Amino acid sequence: MKRTHIRATRLVATTAALGLALTCGTAEAAAGKPSKEPQGSLTQYTLSPGLLKITGGRTAGNPTQVHGVLGMPKGKGPHPVVVVMHGAHPNCVTAGKTDAVVRKPVKAAWPLVCAAPGKKEKVGPDYLRQDAGLSHVVEALTRKGFVAVSIDVVSPEIWWGGETDPGKGYTDLVDAHLRLLADLNKGVNHGLRIPGLKGRIDTSRVGMVGHSRGGGYVLSQKAAQRKGLFGAVAIEPAENVEKATHKVPVLNVRGACDEDTGPEAGLATVKGLARSGRTKVAADVLLAGTGHAMLNTNLAPTDKDGGVGGCKRAKVAKPAAARAQVAQLTAAFLEQALHKAGTYRLPAVKGLAPKGGNLRKGGPVIGFREARQETFTDPLRIRESVSKERLLPAIPKGLKVNKVPDDGI
Repeated sequence: MKRTHIRATRLVATTAALGLALTCGTAEAAAGKPSKEPQGSLTQYTLSPGLLKITGGRTAGNPTQVHGVLGMPKGKGPHPVVVVMHGAHPNCVTAGKTDAVVRKPVKAAWPLVCAAPGKKEKVGPDYLRQDAGLSHVVEALTRKGFVAVSIDVVSPEIWWGGETDPGKGYTDLVDAHLRLLADLNKGVNHGLRIPGLKGRIDTSRVGMVGHSRGGGYVLSQKAAQRKGLFGAVAIEPAENVEKATHKVPVLNVRGACDEDTGPEAGLATVKGLARSGRTKVAADVLLAGTGHAMLNTNLAPTDKDGGVGGCKRAKVAKPAAARAQVAQLTAAFLEQALHKAGTYRLPAVKGLAPKGGNLRKGGPVIGFREARQETFTDPLRIRESVSKERLLPAIPKGLKVNKVPDDGI
């Protein structure tokens, strides 16, 4: 597979001998003036499974394989980092055998779970890479000059070995991927073949983005305590009971047709954050016609009849447009948060009619500008680099592994 390149100006996808060349529309910088969007690359990476400690259950830890989709902008840098986290979506299902998954999802051979259909002890290649399902968000962030990485956050969920605390599990996984990026910045590649990273990654500045359960984590106290955090975006968050304590700009994005967490997801939390006065930007935006699963390209975007949630087909946005709106909104918000903008101007893609603004009284005004819908690389065409090295401690020999998925996987 050829390397993916992202070029500035108008976005046109073409196949060529040197790879997939992309061009994208100009964007406005924090001050509201046009700025050139940097070129960059997308790479899926995979390292060998290791072990996460858990806070309860029957075994000593949760096995996890370190997956990610890394977006690198062009330019000397060093560039700030944004970590993107997916939610608790189906992970061990056979493609084409369930309405919850698209016909051609991004998959990986998972050595620990995901049994082949009808064969309880034979591991099948049907583990879904939900991190790749958010590659459009990574790509949009890369166009804004961020080193963006979508990570696999499955291990914090309920497994055969018990359940790790979601806050701790997500935190440990973010820490692991940031350590990887710090090493790549030093020229330590851990067996991954991703050229041109040394000296270009700044892990001292970190933004956080999460969808669904990932969005719930982004709004949590654990996330708010992240050293170097400059901004956070929660997309249709499935929340924990914690109240957000952020001191940095926060954006909550809701879908009017959200069939999972509902059209009010995260709203009460962001209102509370606005009242607390901890941050000058506690923003909330509602997107028309937007469902929950449609934002992850590995998941079936609508019901069979074209409806989703409480919306009939005629009221549902085109999934590609919804994904573009969320990706462009996220990238623009974090770019302006990084530069501590006095006024935010966020993109409004035709048909999504974003409504909302800053809920913090006296804080920076947030408005919208008409924006062209960008297009993004097919996740199935992103090149992959695989390493046999581990970032997490090795799985102990003799640890009993149940290869039969249960309802929590």
